Amino acid sequence: MDKIKILVKKEILDILRDKKTLIMMVVVPIILYPAIIIGMVFVMNFIMQDQMEKEHIIAYDIQDEAYITPLKSIYEENKEEYNLKVGFKAFSGDKKIDSANLYDTWVSFKETKKGLSVTAEYTSTNQDSSYAESMLEDIVDIYCENLLEEKLAQEGLSQDFLTPVIYESKDSATEAESFGMNMGGSIGMLLIVTIMLGAFYPAIDATTGEKERGTLETLLTLPVTNFQMIMSKFISVSVFSCVTAVLSLLSLGASIVFLINSVTAEASEEFAGIDLSLFLKWLPILMIVMIVTALLITAFCMCFCIFAKSFKEANNYITPVMLIVMFASMIAMVPSITLNLKTALIPIVNVSLLMKQVISQQLNPALTGITIVVNLCYSILIVFILSKMYDSENILFTDGFQSFRIFQKRSEIKKGSVPKVGDLFLSIVVLLLLTIYTSLALSAKSVFIGVVATQLIILLIPLIVAFYIKSDFKHLFSLKTPSLKWILKGLFLYVGTYSIMLVLSLLLTNLFPESAQNVEMSFEALIKHPFVFIVLVMAIMPGIGEELFFRGFMFGSLKYRYSVGISIIISSLIFGAFHMSLVKLIPTAMLGACFAYITWRSGSIFIGIGLHFFNNLISAIAMKYPDIIEQYVPILAKSEFNSKDIIILLIVGIVGIILGSDILRKKRKPS
Repeated sequence: MDKIKILVKKEILDILRDKKTLIMMVVVPIILYPAIIIGMVFVMNFIMQDQMEKEHIIAYDIQDEAYITPLKSIYEENKEEYNLKVGFKAFSGDKKIDSANLYDTWVSFKETKKGLSVTAEYTSTNQDSSYAESMLEDIVDIYCENLLEEKLAQEGLSQDFLTPVIYESKDSATEAESFGMNMGGSIGMLLIVTIMLGAFYPAIDATTGEKERGTLETLLTLPVTNFQMIMSKFISVSVFSCVTAVLSLLSLGASIVFLINSVTAEASEEFAGIDLSLFLKWLPILMIVMIVTALLITAFCMCFCIFAKSFKEANNYITPVMLIVMFASMIAMVPSITLNLKTALIPIVNVSLLMKQVISQQLNPALTGITIVVNLCYSILIVFILSKMYDSENILFTDGFQSFRIFQKRSEIKKGSVPKVGDLFLSIVVLLLLTIYTSLALSAKSVFIGVVATQLIILLIPLIVAFYIKSDFKHLFSLKTPSLKWILKGLFLYVGTYSIMLVLSLLLTNLFPESAQNVEMSFEALIKHPFVFIVLVMAIMPGIGEELFFRGFMFGSLKYRYSVGISIIISSLIFGAFHMSLVKLIPTAMLGACFAYITWRSGSIFIGIGLHFFNNLISAIAMKYPDIIEQYVPILAKSEFNSKDIIILLIVGIVGIILGSDILRKKRKPS
């Protein structure tokens, strides 16, 4: 800790020398919120006051004097009550265009079978013209009501004759809830973006700045570990990020309090139900939330900045991160999305939703605690990843774009090259984008064509990238004939993994019933096709394409740079996330880990392809012909398991994993 304190002091002094950091940390939070909230309110009030005091000209053709006369009298009688201020000006018809700058709105009249038609011509992009049109509409409405009352009086009828049924609606939401729903999401987004701006420059300076100044090598010669080094940088950047978070929260709170206390008597009704004392009571909790959020964003920024070698390059890397954070924080602006047990598990999103809950004065202590713990856990995980990155000289001292072989000229690439992390990342992004845009567009016309397109994309992307960078297909994709031993062991391991996966799937289905229903609904249109087509798109194509991408291209590349265990975990989690379902995420990842382990131990991807095909074939039969599954494999047709079923599945799972893996293999003594 003594060494870390010295390093933290050094890092803070380095950051403080940069004036941009002080500006982003102090000036932006203090000025940003008053400028946005108070400034915009006063600007809008000034514009409205100016419009109310200004006389707006309503022009008409001089031949329509008979029609305009009653409107003038209506205006004189009601201008004080309705706060109207207009002037009427007559023009001859041929001067209407030439005199366009001398009036705000032009009114014309026409007799029809139904009555008098009044048309106002105005420019919606012109504030004066738009305001004049709204006042003219008020005058015409009053005139219409007066004529209606006169006609009803002539017939001996009252105004109640037109409204035999009175409809009333009462909003159960309080003013605070309405204000929080409308403004809470925006306020949460502003806070998060400001915190990121506070972490932005210090993170670049602490990582990329060291490389650009050429001082990183000197630091690494000090008698400190890399973990102590990165922890000192993380702590120093976090200090500035947390200061920004606290200042942002205080500045925002002061702006809202000033706004509420400064509004007019008419506007104050909107804030009547807002209790400011609650915000003071919740302030310590909000401080903790903001500080934890600052830690998370700091770790996130440093993870990306560490790849850059210059300030310009770091800006390029951090821009997509900023867009992702902004998008996540904007989700709270959707009225139907609220903070619950599910959304509280999503970092950044949970903070933005929590702010909406605070503004609505509906703070839930339990969900607040979950939000704090979740973001803190994510921060610890990212810092752990960051420390591992600092142990890698390839990351610290090589060009960030060297991890993208696909950007190099093919003539400069050596034969037998293996895709780097950048190539994998880019391939995943392209895969997701093509899947979303191309496959969904085709699915709107035909679900079958959409699924075929998705599987073709999954198959072609790794083949194209591997061909471009001159990879050895046999080694990268593990294209080796499997031994009989590992075919049997792979079958045992699959049965064991699948048994445990069934128990886990049942648990997740009960926790996320909506997600399970969405999965079933996504296959409804596909089940209507002939069984041969279903097998093609659900078993054959995924068995080949997904195995080549995730167990061949991805796992085959990762194992050259990381340990086998880390490579299996990363490729399996991405494989599970690719299926885009909370219910299928972990079970699918388990299955992916099973296939990756078999591919590694056997040296052949063909076992995984066969097991993947078999697994999806069973699912296809279960959806198309549930009676057959219920007759021959009843355990798969059950929607609920009793304790006996669970025990049997767990025993089968454990035995299968033991028989299929090398857990019981005796280690040979080194010679």
